[in-house]
Parts: sequence; structure tokens; C-alpha cells
Amino acid sequence: SRAGLSLRNEDLTKLSFEDECFDLVISQDVFEHIPDYRKALSEIRRVLRNDGVLLFTIPFFHHMEKTQIRAIVKDGAIEHLLPAEIHGNPVSSEGSLCFQNFGWDILDDLRAAGFANVAASMYWAPWQGHMGTSFFVFSATKQLR
Repeated sequence: SRAGLSLRNEDLTKLSFEDECFDLVISQDVFEHIPDYRKALSEIRRVLRNDGVLLFTIPFFHHMEKTQIRAIVKDGAIEHLLPAEIHGNPVSSEGSLCFQNFGWDILDDLRAAGFANVAASMYWAPWQGHMGTSFFVFSATKQLR
């Protein structure tokens, strides 16, 4: 804790929070670094209240129908299926390994995890300071099954 602030570090596949305790979960460019991102989606659904919303960004490859798995964890060790892709990490000079490059099937993964109102919203607005290529913001709502 510094200046009265504390930092909480959670594993998205094993959250310590109670069931149905949040109205909103926001994740920005994290899922690609989680070997079992589907488990993370299910865990987020668990901690969301009914009608709670998951809002997230990921490196998204809109030209790919299926997510490309780059690395897996097998018997406790990382196995590379493709050359290692390392992303910048503000808290580690070593960066963070990218386990997958997401394609359109992320929408199916959200539905399979029990989410509804699944959407990919494209954002591109150079007149508002968003330069470069378009990117997508994903959203999904927890609804009782």
C-alpha cells in the first residue's frame, strides 16, 4: 500500500469474490494472456449479478473466423504451438506471453460461457483522437439460464 492505495492481484480463472457480487466487469487486453480464457469467462459470469455486464477489449483479428492458439500449458509447462509473441507489460520488463490471437469465435465462446446480448462494437474515430486502425469493444450480459 502506497499513499493509502492498495493493489489487488486476482487470477481471472479463480476469483476470490463471492457469487453475483458485481454489476460490471471491465477487462482491457488481458484475455490473450490467460491460457484458459474460457475458464476466465465462466468465472466472470459467476461473479456478475443477473443482468450484469462484461465489457472488454482484446487484440482482435477481424479477418480470422477462429481463434489461433499460440501456446498452451501442458503438465505445468508452456508449450509453444507458434513462435512466442510477447506483449508489453507495464509491470514487467520481460513482457507477457500471448497465448491466443482472437477471431470471431470469441462471440461463440461468450455464449457457451452463458452470456447473452453478445456484441462486438467497432470503434474508429480519428476526429476524436482514435488514430490508426479500427478496434472492437466486446460486451455481453449475464442472464439466468
